[in-house]
Amino acid sequence: MSLSPTRPSPPGFACADCAGHLETGAKFCGNCGSAMASARAHQGLSGNLAQAAPTVPNFAPVAPKQIRGGNPALKEERARLMVLLARERLFLYTHWLLFTAINLIGLFIAYRCYIEYLADEMTRLMMATTPLLFINCIALMFIVPINGTRKEIARLKERLKYIRFQIEYNHLI
Repeated sequence: MSLSPTRPSPPGFACADCAGHLETGAKFCGNCGSAMASARAHQGLSGNLAQAAPTVPNFAPVAPKQIRGGNPALKEERARLMVLLARERLFLYTHWLLFTAINLIGLFIAYRCYIEYLADEMTRLMMATTPLLFINCIALMFIVPINGTRKEIARLKERLKYIRFQIEYNHLI
């Protein structure tokens, strides 16, 4: 690439920063990248600037850029869904903790009945089976709310994704 201009430059079309050649339709200097309008304003060529940069024709008006903020109702809905999701997760952890604790208590009582009861093997086994069966069956009732809570969490996550999609792309719809 040659640094010398291939055609003669009009007088006064030199960059103020690097003194390089400025082409007639360019907005920036080809050598240093500085804005051409600021260079021409420094050189006092504001009259030639209007001739060099064509204006937008009347038949193609340019609409002003519209920057829309997010819908406040959608943002409130997102916040409400996040709180509901946190509450459902807390419920899920509580149900799992209760399920595990009751099962461990049942196993502990069954173990104590088996070890501390003085009798033959069959009687000890029957004494240990009673708390194991009844207490752990009560603990199994926590499976129903655990499954319901997991389904509710999945539903809330899907709804939250949809709300986030609406917030992000509502201006395109």
